[in-house]
Amino acid sequence: MLAAQQKAAQKAAMASAMQAAPRVATGRSVVASRTMSMGGARPMNAPAVAQRAAVRRATRVLVSAIANGATAPVEKTSNPMNIVFVSAEVAPWSKTGGLGDVVGGLPIELAKRGHKVITIAPRYDQYSDCWDTSVVVNVDGESVRFFHAIKSGVHRVFIDHPWFLAKVWGKTGSKLYGNRSGSDYIDNHKRFTMFCKAAIESVRALPFGPGEDCVFVANDWHSALIPLIIKDVYQPRGQFKNAKVAYCIHNIAFQGRFWPESFKDMQLPQSTMSKLGFIDGYSKVFDEKNPLDDDEKPSDSWSGPFNKLNWMKAGILAADKVLTVSPNYASEIGSGPDKGVELDSIIRMAGGAEGIVNGMDVTEWNPKTDKYVPVKYDRNSVFEGKAAAKAALQAEAGLPVDPTAPLFGYIGRLEEQKGVDILLSALPKISNAQVIILGTGKAKYEQLVKSMATKNPNFKGVVKFSAPMAHQITAGADFILVPSRFEPCGLIQLHAMQYGTFY
Repeated sequence: MLAAQQKAAQKAAMASAMQAAPRVATGRSVVASRTMSMGGARPMNAPAVAQRAAVRRATRVLVSAIANGATAPVEKTSNPMNIVFVSAEVAPWSKTGGLGDVVGGLPIELAKRGHKVITIAPRYDQYSDCWDTSVVVNVDGESVRFFHAIKSGVHRVFIDHPWFLAKVWGKTGSKLYGNRSGSDYIDNHKRFTMFCKAAIESVRALPFGPGEDCVFVANDWHSALIPLIIKDVYQPRGQFKNAKVAYCIHNIAFQGRFWPESFKDMQLPQSTMSKLGFIDGYSKVFDEKNPLDDDEKPSDSWSGPFNKLNWMKAGILAADKVLTVSPNYASEIGSGPDKGVELDSIIRMAGGAEGIVNGMDVTEWNPKTDKYVPVKYDRNSVFEGKAAAKAALQAEAGLPVDPTAPLFGYIGRLEEQKGVDILLSALPKISNAQVIILGTGKAKYEQLVKSMATKNPNFKGVVKFSAPMAHQITAGADFILVPSRFEPCGLIQLHAMQYGTFY
C-alpha cells in the first residue's frame, strides 16, 4: 500500500540524507519541530531547521522515485504476529467500497513485514482460484465449510454456506447485504452471527491456522461480534486467553441495528445484552419487510424510545482497541451525536478511537502497469498516457471522442452520503462537458443514472460494479467528482492523485 511503502522508503531516504545534515540533540530538536508544526510560539533551533531541510530533500527524492516505479525496501519486523482480518468484503473477490480495498491490500503489506496474516470473508461466489479445504465445523447446528487460497503471502479464507453463496451468487456489488440499498436481507443477523462464529473457529480448525494466540482485526458491523464473542464467551471458558481484538470502523453510519427479537437467533449468552442493548428514536429497522422507500429519509426527530440491538456498539465496548480510517474521522465520530451517529458517547466511554490513514494498493493502482489502461504512463508521460486513456474511455462509454471536452467521472455508491443527489441535480446546468457515473445504490438514483444518456449524449451512467471501468475512469477522466457530505477517509482521492487526475 502506498502509505506503508512511502514510510519504509522515507525511512531509508532519511537515513541517507541525515548523514549530510548537522548532528542534533535528539530529543530537543524533535520537540522544537513539533511545537512549531502545532502552532507553538517557540522557534526551532538551527540544527532542527537543518534537519527538516534534509528531510524535505529526502522526501522529494523519495516521491520522485516512487512516481517512477521504484519500490521501497521492506523492513522486517522483529516481533512477528499472527493477524486475522475478519471482514464481509475482501477485494478483488467481493467489494462494495473501501472496506474491500483495505482488507484486500493491507494484509499483503503486513505479510511482507514478516507477520503471518489471514483474511476471512464469506464465499459469495464460485471463486475459481479458491479450493475446498474439506474442513467442516458445526456452528449453531449449521455445517460450515472453508475454502482457501494463498495470494501474495496471505492466506485467504472463505466461509462457505448457502446463506451467502445461494443468496448472493455473483459479483453483485451492493447486494451482499440486501437486494437494494435500504432493504437489507431479513436474516442478516443470522448470516453474520454465523460468519463471526465460524471465523473464530477457523483459526483452530484449519491446519494453517494460527490457533488461539492471535490478533483479530474485526471490520465494521458485520464482524462486530468478534470482540464480543471472544471476550464474553470464549475467554470466560479459559479459551483464547491471549487473543487480542482490534475493531476498525470504516463507516459509522452503518451500525447493524436490529430488533431485540433477533437476539434469540444469535444464540449468545444473556450477559452479552449489556453491550448489545441500544435505544434510539426510530420506529423502523430497514429490511426486506420494511424497506426504506426511495423518497424516504430517516427522521431526525425523536419518536421513541425504541429498544434495539446495536452490533457496532458491542464491538466498540468489547474490543481491546478501536481504530478508524483517518485521524480526522476518529476525532469526528467522538465529537457529537451527529457525526458519531449516536455512538459518540460509546466511543468516548471506550477511550476514543485511533485514526490510521488508509492507503492504497500501489500494485493494483499504478498507471505504469495497470492492465485496464491502454497506454501505460508515469509522471514523465502523463499527458500522452492520459490522452490515450481518455479517448479509450470515451469510446468504451459511448461518449463522443473529443479530446477538448472536459470529462468528469464519479465512482461510488449512489446514496445521499456520497452526495450523488447533489451531483444529479447539477447535471442539467452542465454544458460543453462530459460526465460518466459508475456505481450502484438506491433504486431512484440508479434509474436517474441509467436515464442520463437519453437526456444528453454527453452523459453516461453505468449502474453496476466494474473494476475495469473504475480504473478506466480514474485514468481517463480529467476530473474525479467527490461530492460527499462526509468521507471517513476516501480512497478515490488517492487513486486520482496516483493517475494524475484532478479531484
